[in-house]
Amino acid sequence: MPLKIALVLLVTALCLGWVLWGIDPAVVAVSLGDFRWGYMVIVLGCYMSAHGLRVLRLRAILGRPVPFVRLLSILSIGYLAIHVVPLRMGEFVRPALLAEKEEIPFGAGLAAIFVERLIDMLMLLGMMLLVGFVVDLPEGRVVIEGIDVLLAGQRAVGTVVALGVVGLLALLVVGEPLLVLTDRLPLGGFLRRFREGIRTLARRPATLVGVLASSIVIWGITVLAVFVTLAAFPGLPASFGSALTVWAVTLAGMTVAPTPGFFGGFEAFCSASLVMLGSDGDRARTFAVLLHLGQFGFTVGTGLLFLVWEGLSLREVVGRSRVSATKEAA
Repeated sequence: MPLKIALVLLVTALCLGWVLWGIDPAVVAVSLGDFRWGYMVIVLGCYMSAHGLRVLRLRAILGRPVPFVRLLSILSIGYLAIHVVPLRMGEFVRPALLAEKEEIPFGAGLAAIFVERLIDMLMLLGMMLLVGFVVDLPEGRVVIEGIDVLLAGQRAVGTVVALGVVGLLALLVVGEPLLVLTDRLPLGGFLRRFREGIRTLARRPATLVGVLASSIVIWGITVLAVFVTLAAFPGLPASFGSALTVWAVTLAGMTVAPTPGFFGGFEAFCSASLVMLGSDGDRARTFAVLLHLGQFGFTVGTGLLFLVWEGLSLREVVGRSRVSATKEAA
């Protein structure tokens, strides 16, 4: 595990170095000197609010009275693992901890995480579509390095959402005949428990409406945090449309071209969106690095805090989650 994390950090540093190569240190110094650091109190409040709402949303999806602090701990440790463990293997941490700490079946926990991710992808798709209505884009496109980022992102995210919805409908509608065919496969038993978790949620339509509403608020708060960070940088376009564009283009770019920890890709697409809106390139890259480090630092910081509070190590948590996933697949 330490070697894998070291390799991820090395690749991350190379990606970040590639984006920052040639940046003018004088511009960075002036930008940071003019930066209104007091605004970060509001940004931190946004991050904390969105994080708390994600806890409440996951509890609603699970349909279990899991204590808020316990679920906050599980969510924080899971997000830490997702950011630092290669190949998205950290996704198994939350359902494994839910099974271990709250006796929620691994399949049901993973089904809740799947629904959460699917809804977030739906929100991202909606946000990318919204950009075209609230911002006057050049020729209606966002072309970065020859890639129409928003169009590519819409296609990629739209495909994921469509496949996810079709898969869920197949499990719910076809049901038993489909599961009979998969029972002999290595993942057969897991698919049954996964389906049961989805069926439990489907029986609570009012909860689904609440989950969708809370997701809109979560994403709205995140865009607000981007807006406040823009406003803290004199010389950058600070408006709702600019913040929405920056965040949509950044996420679309990371979806199309993911990098370890999203470093490099995040900064490249974030700064390119600001340049497209008329910002200075060096100032835009300074903003992108600061925005990403703030979000990354919050995620890693809260995750490490709860790891210490729970008396756990990241290696131990990830190892146990892999064991749980393997047992479910058996």
